[in-house]
Amino acid sequence: MQSTMTADFAEAVAVTPANPKRVAPFVASDDPDAELVARWQDGDEAAFERLVRAHEPKVFRLMLRMLGNREEAEDAAQDAFLSLHRHGHRFRREARFSTFLYRVAANAALNRRRSLGRARTRRRELAQEQSTGAHLPVAPRNPEDATHGGEVQVQVQAALQQLPEDLRVAVVLYDIEGQSYKEIAEILDIPEGTVKSRIHRARQGLRELLRELVESSPTGEES
Repeated sequence: MQSTMTADFAEAVAVTPANPKRVAPFVASDDPDAELVARWQDGDEAAFERLVRAHEPKVFRLMLRMLGNREEAEDAAQDAFLSLHRHGHRFRREARFSTFLYRVAANAALNRRRSLGRARTRRRELAQEQSTGAHLPVAPRNPEDATHGGEVQVQVQAALQQLPEDLRVAVVLYDIEGQSYKEIAEILDIPEGTVKSRIHRARQGLRELLRELVESSPTGEES
């Protein structure tokens, strides 16, 4: 999937005019992508392709958790990288490139979800309820104990989809993607206190949605 997505994206970028504005070189010592970003913003498309390949897995994983559907996640990931290519000149390197990329990706995921419409959302939810869960995404890291197996992961994914968008993106970035409060605040352009509040509310919501599952677990304890 990822190699195909990269090839499709490379083809799309080939017909997307690069921004001609030259950005003054700046290298942040704590940003491992700084050199590639500087080369890309100076017109090196090969550097941009390397950035895409390096960050594609984490962007796709975020989309998968936000959207709950692989096909939509692939489309949204391509949208995110195309948006990055078109508007990369806005990245002034005050923060790490990965933080900026997460902001672009989160916006792309939210836009994709909103564009689905109520009817399409209802159809997808109905299909999920009627299925065995075999086609739902499996998380690389899970807010609940992953040792409970695939059934738990399916339930967690379904619970995430029931959370409000602002709570979902915050808890996914923190508990699944491992971003710090500060990084999430920069990604979502909100105060750190708001980030903490959203994560707390999201976890409360997940505990409530998963209460029956937690109580029936081998330990009977909430994580």
